[in-house]
Amino acid sequence: MGKQRNSSFGEKLRSAEKELTKGLIRWARKRKGIVSSDDATLNKDSEKVVDEAHKVIKKRTKGIMEGLKKARDEFLKESRDEDKR
Repeated sequence: MGKQRNSSFGEKLRSAEKELTKGLIRWARKRKGIVSSDDATLNKDSEKVVDEAHKVIKKRTKGIMEGLKKARDEFLKESRDEDKR
């Protein structure tokens, strides 16, 4: 039951991300004097932007986690070395 609730929350969150992105695309196009696309095209464009943002976040988060793990390992190694002295 919890997993279904999380899935529903995830879907709502993703939908909100896409709606926000659609609004930003409309705003950017209006600001540049570009005629806004139809809703189907805006949906497709916002889906692409959200997917790309998720990829970037995942990649950066992975790098951060690897850095934290390396720092932890170095800290633990130094701590063990000091205990041996």
